[in-house]
Amino acid sequence: MNRSHAQTTVDLQYPMKSLIFYLMNTMEVIDQFKCLPEDEQGKVVEFIRKDSSAKARYADDAAAQAAAEAAISEHPELFRKLAE
Repeated sequence: MNRSHAQTTVDLQYPMKSLIFYLMNTMEVIDQFKCLPEDEQGKVVEFIRKDSSAKARYADDAAAQAAAEAAISEHPELFRKLAE
């Protein structure tokens, strides 16, 4: 199997083989990321945070705090009861 197609092609006869190639590619990317200078790693992290096609989103501490405060202010009675 051509490694460049490992992420999009599944070998139906040997599906685990495809998974192994995918994981190896992922590990290679991670290894390469770890080798980057700190400022370059920061650029990659910033790109991932801003990437609108990303499937997972993570909140920094400030965003998490703002979301918590918004939820509490929107439902004060519920949180008052939960605190009892």
